[in-house]
Amino acid sequence: MEVRFRTRRLERCFERIGLAVQEWGPDAGARYVERVRIIRSARSFDDLYGFRALALHPLHGDRHGQFALRLTGRVRLIVERGDDRGTVIVVEVVDYHG
Repeated sequence: MEVRFRTRRLERCFERIGLAVQEWGPDAGARYVERVRIIRSARSFDDLYGFRALALHPLHGDRHGQFALRLTGRVRLIVERGDDRGTVIVVEVVDYHG
């Protein structure tokens, strides 16, 4: 699948794991890069549901249309489906309890 990034910072963090680790810590930073790679390798968005470790789930309320993937126990990667359904947009990394 094609992956686009909402911000240049998110894209740079994917390209340079050191930036991701600096931004979110060693566990979340490394998993961020890993999760984006998994998304890129998937044939379709629905295939992502087959990866139990991702814990992909739709969000509700003001985040309707967005999906969360687990990075660590507290940190989630927020994504959206692109208009063409063959694209995933990386929206942000969020600490739900921070």
